[in-house]
Amino acid sequence: MTVQTAETLLNLGFRDIGAWVLAAREGGLDFHLDGTSPEADRLLMDERNCLYAFIHGDDVKYIGKTARTVRARFAGYQNPGRSQRTDWRCNAKIRELLGQGASVRIFVFNPISYLRYGDFEINLAAGLEDALIEAFDLPWNGRERGRAITEEAEREELDEIRQQVPEEQPTPAFSPPPPSSSTAGVAAFKIVLGEAYYHQGIINPGAAASAHLGEDGEPVEVSFGDGTDPVISRIDRRANPGGYVRIVGRNRDFARWFQRHFSKGETVQALVLDAHRIRLLPKLASG
Repeated sequence: MTVQTAETLLNLGFRDIGAWVLAAREGGLDFHLDGTSPEADRLLMDERNCLYAFIHGDDVKYIGKTARTVRARFAGYQNPGRSQRTDWRCNAKIRELLGQGASVRIFVFNPISYLRYGDFEINLAAGLEDALIEAFDLPWNGRERGRAITEEAEREELDEIRQQVPEEQPTPAFSPPPPSSSTAGVAAFKIVLGEAYYHQGIINPGAAASAHLGEDGEPVEVSFGDGTDPVISRIDRRANPGGYVRIVGRNRDFARWFQRHFSKGETVQALVLDAHRIRLLPKLASG
């Protein structure tokens, strides 16, 4: 049987974004981001429906999934609730290794899915979590009949045992990301809404704007000038000749926004705010 290691996760697209550290407060944990692209990593921490893993050396100790943001989920590991067995177990294991001078790395994967079944997008994170836990021997995950299980399965098992309403945990405080240092943007581009662009939500910033955007595979936040909630997508430098960027992932959200505010054939004005942020501007009212 093939031995699965941290390299397996990196090859799947997980990003090594940082590490756990002991906090100044007694028994506390913190984490710091020290990856090669801190801004891209911060976006991952504030994205929902991600997979994450805790790594010691080449060994994958724990794999989990969160429907909340990764940052909010990690608050549970930093301050475990009384009934949260997974949080207490990982907190203790991490502090034990850190106390020995070892490192516990944090890997995160934002599975922007291209898979659909009919009109529905498949949650790749949920299916991949099951497959990874089946393939890895994860000592920090819960166990059932000697095999690692997901946190959700462990929680369901605990609920059956307790037969009572679980303790309700407060929602961790969320700090919104800082505003872009440039409200005017570092580059502008246009999207002419031809047939494919209008119905498929294609965004090709072009050569000049691409020079200001991040590396292939990194996340990018696409915001909307009318206040619509931003969308986390991904930079693809392989789809277009010359390495020019195409924004790939969650494109149906872009298409719906185009169709709400524009007619086919019209032009959308857009800004590159920084290497990992794009803003689409609403149509100017005619005078």
